[in-house]
Amino acid sequence: MIVSIQPSFVGGEVVVPASKSMGHRALLCASLAAGTSVVTGLSMSKDIEATMRCLQALGARFQERGDQWIVEGCDPKARTSPAKLDAGESGSTLRFLVPVAALGSGPARFLGQGRLLSRPMTVYETLFSSHGLRFVHDQEQILVQGPLPGGNYRVPGNVSSQFVSGLLFALPLADANSVITIDGKFESKSYVDLTLKALAQAGIAIREEKGAYRLAGAQSYRPGRFHVEKDYSQAAFFAVLAALNAPLVLRDMDLESRQGDKAILSLVQKAGAQVDVEADRIHIRPGQRRGQTIDLADCPDLGPILCVLAAFIPETTTIRNAGRLRMKESDRIEAMETELRKWGVDITSDEDTITICGQCHYVADHEIVMDGHNDHRVVMACTVFGLCAGSPSKITGAQAVAKSYPTFFQDIQKIGGKVEWK
Repeated sequence: MIVSIQPSFVGGEVVVPASKSMGHRALLCASLAAGTSVVTGLSMSKDIEATMRCLQALGARFQERGDQWIVEGCDPKARTSPAKLDAGESGSTLRFLVPVAALGSGPARFLGQGRLLSRPMTVYETLFSSHGLRFVHDQEQILVQGPLPGGNYRVPGNVSSQFVSGLLFALPLADANSVITIDGKFESKSYVDLTLKALAQAGIAIREEKGAYRLAGAQSYRPGRFHVEKDYSQAAFFAVLAALNAPLVLRDMDLESRQGDKAILSLVQKAGAQVDVEADRIHIRPGQRRGQTIDLADCPDLGPILCVLAAFIPETTTIRNAGRLRMKESDRIEAMETELRKWGVDITSDEDTITICGQCHYVADHEIVMDGHNDHRVVMACTVFGLCAGSPSKITGAQAVAKSYPTFFQDIQKIGGKVEWK
């Protein structure tokens, strides 16, 4: 899909989709509970579909009823036959469900698309080997076989927190007690906090200590009603658009959310935007732009759109702890460097840091054609840049937004953004 973008002033209110992070977690908790649960507020996307598809392969059942999903839970420990789980391009789906699938004694074969099976899985490979479990990882599949035992599990804190969350979902169902120890600095801890919130709602008891999580085995997930809040990761694109372009209102946001990407509000404020909160509405408007130093350790998904924010600030912005962006759906650092340099943005990087010396306006003497790099967040970030630039542009491969936000371009149009696609 090719999207054509005209520079546009926007305005009005935006209702972003439900949190993809919390959607994965709600579906997992509902699917691991014996009996019937209800999930409300869920927004469908390719990643959420992947999680539902894999949970169905483990025995869960889903029925859409109006604006809610009825979930019949499964018992992954009881599975003795082989299972095939297609995780699509969803890293959360894969990393959350590998330990869950390994609770059973039957082999579980995970398939993936794009770069998914090339993304690091060494943490699980090491842990499974140390507990005598089967783990085979190649370009075609990941094959695991349990049963996953309780016990001691050590996870590096500087890799994806999804490994910790995957163990937290699975180990309460193991036969023995477990301790998950985090080695070194714990990055993206806010995502584990989201997991703990979902698990607590499902009746799973976990004791958090300094650098460790202790949990009893042989617990049971409690069926119930799980509501999915709105997504600050997706709201970030509109927050930056408002900070650079014209005032917008983000509606129906949970102001008490534990989402790490809620940091976007303080980051655009530090960049000079005015942010005001009224009930469940967040008002954002442009202000005097300022550079800053940004730490991505707890909010890596904000990386691409923060590159756009920094590009339009006539000072230096430094983005630190960005290294994990290189192992996402694309190498997001390289992708944003490539696309922003087409506009003349002064952007450089090393393995872990991005430095951008921005300017207020960008105008090209020809139509700039940006590439989406098969990455939903790169496409959305480039769209915001195109709307704020001073000349027309296009994005190829824009269909990547379906991974997390299928209605993104329709929502851009609703607030006056001039985008067309074919």
